[in-house]
Amino acid sequence: MKKRRLDAKHLENVIKTTIEAVEKGHEETFMIAEHAKKEYERLVKEIERVKERIAETIQTVDKLEKQEKASRYRLMMVSKEFDKYSEEDIKEAYDYAREIQIRLTLEKEREKQLREKRDEMERSLKNMQDIIKQAERVSLQMGVALNFLKGNLQELSEKLTDINQKQLFAVQIIKVQEEERRSIAREIHDGPAQSIANVLLQLEVLEKIHESDPHIVKKELKELKELVRSTLSEIRKIIFNLRPSALDDLGLEAVTRRYCAEFQEDTGVHVEFIVMGDKVKLDSNVEITLFRVIQEALSNVKKHARAKNVILKLEFLRNAVNLHIEDDGVGFDPEKLDQKEGGHFGLINIRERVNLLKGTVRIRSEPGRGTSIYITIPLS
Repeated sequence: MKKRRLDAKHLENVIKTTIEAVEKGHEETFMIAEHAKKEYERLVKEIERVKERIAETIQTVDKLEKQEKASRYRLMMVSKEFDKYSEEDIKEAYDYAREIQIRLTLEKEREKQLREKRDEMERSLKNMQDIIKQAERVSLQMGVALNFLKGNLQELSEKLTDINQKQLFAVQIIKVQEEERRSIAREIHDGPAQSIANVLLQLEVLEKIHESDPHIVKKELKELKELVRSTLSEIRKIIFNLRPSALDDLGLEAVTRRYCAEFQEDTGVHVEFIVMGDKVKLDSNVEITLFRVIQEALSNVKKHARAKNVILKLEFLRNAVNLHIEDDGVGFDPEKLDQKEGGHFGLINIRERVNLLKGTVRIRSEPGRGTSIYITIPLS
């Protein structure tokens, strides 16, 4: 009998460890897929921009080639009829021909680099497609496994009659989670990655013209330095939004205030953040869920609400924590919340997150009268 109890305890620990490992792997796989998607979308846009730059460079090269041909003809005439031209005319002809040759060489090199960059990016685009497919397949499989491990298998079997229904259920959850990340991924598409690529390209060009005109190089390097500073600041902001690690150090209130201040600065929407009740240290899962819900709600305000003001209230109770988010925007029809054409995947995602913690979500809205979201999460 004692042996059975020990075995049961050991099995419980094995299951707990397995769930934690699968959860971590699922999250990492999901993040890989999301990063691959945002990189794919960025590459598509970047390739289009590079193609435009190639076309512009080709036009410049054609123009310079005509000028270079004319300058060589001018130089030949000066050399042939040396006695008819002044020393100043001769020097001017030589200098002009040299200048055109340098510019033509630089533009041809730029065209070559742009073509190579385009080819490399197109290869990367194909790799991204393969990574996305593999990561989504693995993420789906791990999501199904988590549903079995964390749920009551008997109760789940009563609701879902066969394995196909269970897989469809997991797919729906993953699709909603993907929608949650897309709003954040857009911040990176035209942000740090593009800036860094531009810095690299400009450095390569500067390397070519360093010997001919060091003064231009010095000026360009100064501008590049400012661009790198700006890019670093943007990267830090995105990292904060993607991975709120500061929650462990500063707590939910401080991190939320910082996020609201940045949101207000970026959008011009006034955000009032109010904390009520006796503050308690929340479980990390609860804190992360509340912060993600706040992010999603404010993202919806930015994308859909066209609001001028948002009130965000966080209330600590003895056995629960409440979150109330209200805006004065255009509102919507709650009946369309579960319809794709309604454009409110973010609200569906909020429900899914809160449901995982056995919480409740109430949404009140109507066209022209803003939106209110009431969330309660029980504290064990």
